[in-house]
Amino acid sequence: MALEQIKLDDLTWADMVKAIRRRIAADSNGDWTLHAPVDPGVTLLELFAWLIEQRIYRLDQIPDPLVRASLRLLGEQATPTQSAATVFQFQAKEFLSVPAKTTLGVASANPPIVFSTDAHVTLLPVFEEAKFQTRLGLFVGGKDRTADLYQRRVMRLVPAEAKDHQVKIVFWLTKPLDDLHPKPHDGRFSVFFELRAPKKVPPHWSPEAKNVPPPAEIDWSYSTSGGRLADFKPEEIEDGTGGLRRSGVVRLPLKDDWEIDSSIGKENGLFAYSIVLEVSESTFTSPPRLVRLCPNVMIARHRRGTASHRLQAQWLPLPGNAIALSELPKDNAIKDTPVIEHSVRLRLKERDNVWHRWHRTADLLRHGPSERVFTVDRERGLVLFGDGLTGRLPVLRKIDPGNPNDYNVLIRYQVGGGSVGNVGAGSTWNSGDLEARNIVAAIGGSEAETMTAARQRMSAELRQRNRAITTGDHESIAVTTPGVAFERAHAAIGLHPGHSCPVPGAMTVFVVPEAPREGVTDPDVEDAFVLAPQPDPASLAVARARFDKARLVTSELFVSGPRYRDVALRLEIESDALDEDATNRRVKDRLKTFLDPLTGGEQGHGWPFGEPLRPSALMREVQRALGDDGVVNAVEVFLDNQPPKNSCDDVQIGAHDLVTLQDVIINLNQSRESHGGLR
Repeated sequence: MALEQIKLDDLTWADMVKAIRRRIAADSNGDWTLHAPVDPGVTLLELFAWLIEQRIYRLDQIPDPLVRASLRLLGEQATPTQSAATVFQFQAKEFLSVPAKTTLGVASANPPIVFSTDAHVTLLPVFEEAKFQTRLGLFVGGKDRTADLYQRRVMRLVPAEAKDHQVKIVFWLTKPLDDLHPKPHDGRFSVFFELRAPKKVPPHWSPEAKNVPPPAEIDWSYSTSGGRLADFKPEEIEDGTGGLRRSGVVRLPLKDDWEIDSSIGKENGLFAYSIVLEVSESTFTSPPRLVRLCPNVMIARHRRGTASHRLQAQWLPLPGNAIALSELPKDNAIKDTPVIEHSVRLRLKERDNVWHRWHRTADLLRHGPSERVFTVDRERGLVLFGDGLTGRLPVLRKIDPGNPNDYNVLIRYQVGGGSVGNVGAGSTWNSGDLEARNIVAAIGGSEAETMTAARQRMSAELRQRNRAITTGDHESIAVTTPGVAFERAHAAIGLHPGHSCPVPGAMTVFVVPEAPREGVTDPDVEDAFVLAPQPDPASLAVARARFDKARLVTSELFVSGPRYRDVALRLEIESDALDEDATNRRVKDRLKTFLDPLTGGEQGHGWPFGEPLRPSALMREVQRALGDDGVVNAVEVFLDNQPPKNSCDDVQIGAHDLVTLQDVIINLNQSRESHGGLR
């Protein structure tokens, strides 16, 4: 049962005064007779009781510096202010270079919401059939899928286990690349791939995104003269999709020999330039499905860098001096606020006439009198300094207030961040003549974590499993591996892949990856169902690296994909159903779901590892599928094409195995005139 929280502050001032007054007569041998508050002795006792109550009250109070120190002891820290991120698609009718840190704002927002681009991009004049509806061509495995792309059909881009598979993307430009003079030295163009990926795999622009090795070997190339293809060098490619593992932005260099694709050529005054993805070998759990493809894109975040503010501070060498960021710049109506705390860079010219760099800290109490540190109050827009005991007291050089070039404070920082940046998709952003639209909703913006929230998170993390000791620990650590999508895990004690007998200290963890299991009825969504999901080798390597830090020193641990056993069923059913095909489909779908490694079992969380196949349970599921339309009389289980010795016995599949339903044979007979009773 849960224990009640211990309360240390359980003694009040009134209880203490009452207890003290009871002891006056005995301790004074009856000489102290006046116990009223007017007596000076009673007044002193009440004062001492008040002081004791204040000390007891502090026993239950955990100050913020102690919380921060506890977090540092656990290797953690309070989460700072986070900036929301999104993907901008720019409108371009000409070749245009957009440098990194270009700021764009929403005109309708007050105060303005400003985002800055992450990197440089060269915009291509891709033909637009409507505003922000660019014209691209798509060929998957040699088949033209351009119409499906424009109809927003979710399509399989690469087979799960592909070899020598090719995807071609065609940019229809209104002007040839020869008009781009001079070509930028570091010019790069970009393409946005929106994929239907598992929720556990955050997209490229998310603050929670992890870099995981790709599940496929992809070579990128471009069209050159004579219909030939030239390869991009691996170091030139910035693949935000992680090898088509997640949604992301791909940035590629503009090549001098990128020519019109001769197999397509020129059409209606437009010029076709192609890039090609060649998948030599893939190990996807399920085929990656493309939702959308957009050119001229860049990731942008809710932050804006300020100019370097040069201030003339005239401080007395006393505690309490601060820099009011909420008043900067002084001559502008729009101020540089709110500040992102960890972005502040501060230099002060002190009385030795030397510029000194000061550093931000979260807590002044852990610093000595000589350390040049400061704290930032985001809510009030202040930079605060120490008092000479906890943190150095800033003593600035005197300046000439009449000389604008004479200053002693130099500060710059970034503004933005917080949950206000989590705007929805489809807004229009402007910066002069530059116009863009965020094609995905902005995510990840949050305010700095409060100490109360940090305490709660710290308490929760103490209960998390981060050491692999029990089987539950191993399974929990496996399914929570960041950057990959593992749905289930099973830890087998003593199982060593190199030995047939149990090995002390060995442990094998089988992981089942997340895979599409939705019943696809939408004709615009291609199915990506995989009967026996297997994790790709790169995801297994990430899990092994995590276990290497979590396992016991003397243990030997292995991470592997699940082992599947092929199962076929033969059913004897009596039914008078008019639609035999529909009845058969209903039965097969029910059994397929019941034995599925992700959605099967009694609880619907996947067929349990090592669970035997019980004919009685299979008959129950078939009967539920039939309802009142029939009766199931017999079920035979064929494991790995071997017939059962006895159709009534449970079929053992192996202590750590799963099953895949390969076939269901249904013998459907007409119902007898009567069921049950004596015959």
